[in-house]
Amino acid sequence: MESPLLEALVLRLDAKVCHVDLGGERILLPLAGKLFEAKSHEKRPLAVGDRVLVSRQGQGGAIEALLPRQSQLTRRAASEGADKAQVIAANVTLVLAVAALAEPEFQPELVDGVLAAARRESLPAALALTKVDRARAGEAERWSALYRSLGLRVFATSTAPAHGTGAAFAELAALLRENRTVLCGLSGAGKSTLLNTVAPGLELRIGSLNHVRQGRHTTAHTELLPLPGGGHVLDTPGVRSFHLFHTGAQEMQFLFPEIGALLPQCGYRNCLHLDEPGCAVAAARAAGAIAGSRYASYCGMVTAAQAGGRGAAGGARPSRRGRRR
Repeated sequence: MESPLLEALVLRLDAKVCHVDLGGERILLPLAGKLFEAKSHEKRPLAVGDRVLVSRQGQGGAIEALLPRQSQLTRRAASEGADKAQVIAANVTLVLAVAALAEPEFQPELVDGVLAAARRESLPAALALTKVDRARAGEAERWSALYRSLGLRVFATSTAPAHGTGAAFAELAALLRENRTVLCGLSGAGKSTLLNTVAPGLELRIGSLNHVRQGRHTTAHTELLPLPGGGHVLDTPGVRSFHLFHTGAQEMQFLFPEIGALLPQCGYRNCLHLDEPGCAVAAARAAGAIAGSRYASYCGMVTAAQAGGRGAAGGARPSRRGRRR
C-alpha cells in the first residue's frame, strides 16, 4: 500500500534539490521527473513559497505535485533562449520594492517594473527607500511624495546611527509581520541590511559595492524565512532589470494607474500615449500631472513589449477608425 502524499512548503530551490518544510521539519527532497514533463511557459516547475505534495520512503522521498497557487510574482526570465517566465515567489501577500537613493544610484525604471508586475497580479505593493542619508538634498522627499501620490506606502530608511529612521523601520517591521513578503531590488540596494535591521535574528550576509559602484550579489538564492513575531519574507538575488512576461503594449498602461486612467480622454480608443495626436497623457505630462520618470518607464516597457512581438493586442498605431465618438 502506497503511503499517502503529504503537504509541504517550498523554502528554497537549489540546482538538484528542494528545501521544504514538512510538519515543521526542514528536509531536502528531489523533484519527481514528471514535474518536468508537462509543457509550461515557466522556467522551473516550482518556486519558493509553493505548496507541494511529497511522498516519503524512509529517510527519502520526492516532490510529486504542485498545489494551486494563490498568487505569484513573475518576470521574463533573463538569459533564456526560449521565451520563459521566472516565477520569483509564489503565494505571497505583499511585494516590497527596495531601492537605494545612492550607491547604487536610484533606478526608477526598475522600481516601476516591479510595481507594474505586482499590479498585474493584483498584489499589494510598497516601496522601501534605503541609504537616504547619502541622498542629495530633497531627493528622498521627492521620490517619497511621488510614490505616495500613487497610493503606495513608502518607507524612507537609513541605518546610519545618527540619521534616525527608527519610526520607519518600526512601521515596516509591523507590515512585514502581517504578510508573506517578497523583496525585489538592485544588487547592493540594501535588502539584506533592511531585513537584518527589522529582524536582527535573521543575520543575513551583507555585501559591498565593487569598484564601479555596483552592488554585488550577496543573496545567491531566494529563500523563505520566518520572522520573529509572525510573517515571512523572501529575500531575493538582486536584479538589474524587471521585464514583464507576455504583457501586451495596450495592457501596459493599466499597470501605470495615472496613465491608464486618462485613456477615456484621449482622441483614440487604442492610444498608446507615445506620440499620438489628441493624447490626454501628453497634456498631463506637459502640465506636470504625470512624473517624467514614470512616463519614461512606461515608454520603455511599451517599447519592450512591442519588440517582443506582444504589441499586437494593442500596439497598432491609432487610425481615424479608432477615434472615439
